[in-house]
Amino acid sequence: MMRIGSNVTTPLTVNDIVIESVDTFSYLGSIISAHGGSEEDVLHKVRESNNISRKTKLGIFDSSVKSVLLYGSTTCLRRILRIYWPNTISTNDLLDLTNNIPVEKEIKKRKWTWIGHVPRRPDDDIAKSALQ
Repeated sequence: MMRIGSNVTTPLTVNDIVIESVDTFSYLGSIISAHGGSEEDVLHKVRESNNISRKTKLGIFDSSVKSVLLYGSTTCLRRILRIYWPNTISTNDLLDLTNNIPVEKEIKKRKWTWIGHVPRRPDDDIAKSALQ
């Protein structure tokens, strides 16, 4: 049993049998979740599909996962600073105000830091051999 959008916590019983409460379940091949969205079902079908090309899967990743990550990072900063609509601030000003850099630059910076450690790894390390 699943309750969507309900704060009721009393167990449901039928003929003195307590019905188990779950967060997700499968129904007619679809994943149903407690929050009522379809994201889990769509992502599961995309991941498991052999009929969707890798290019399409990566496009879905770019448009859903990356965009949420990038949007979420600045949204989080706005909440920390208590900047809510209708008050606005550009993303560049927000990053300057908080002494942060854009997420994509942070990722590149960390990649280069990691690459700097690779030459110190053992000679049989796969990362080291990949860079040679």
